Amino acid sequence: SSVLSDILDIARGTRVPPLGVPSAELTPYRRAPIREHEGGYYIRLNVRDVPGAFAAIATRMGAAGISLESVIQRPDLRVSEPGVTGTESRTVVLLTHSTMEQTVRDALQAIKGDGFIVGDPQMIRIEQL
Repeated sequence: SSVLSDILDIARGTRVPPLGVPSAELTPYRRAPIREHEGGYYIRLNVRDVPGAFAAIATRMGAAGISLESVIQRPDLRVSEPGVTGTESRTVVLLTHSTMEQTVRDALQAIKGDGFIVGDPQMIRIEQL
């Protein structure tokens, strides 16, 4: 139907700007600072299988004011750190409620500094459509 509408506009000689407004009247694009993005986040961590590891992660998230919507730990997903013996870890997935990206990044940096995770944390923004 939109193709037919375009064909009819051409046949009538109607000139409609591509965005509905002449390009000279458009305001310049302003890129949003990504660290100020607010939304939910998917976070995947490889957590060392030692007592107190998850408590430390939850404490860091709580101290940063980040509310967790869901925590998933699959017992069959084990990861071993290459080149280091006795460092078995488990994959843990955290889903957060809406929060600021910089807050999440700061909390993940603190969690990494605690030494309970193997490798870098993985973070993906969750967009609500």
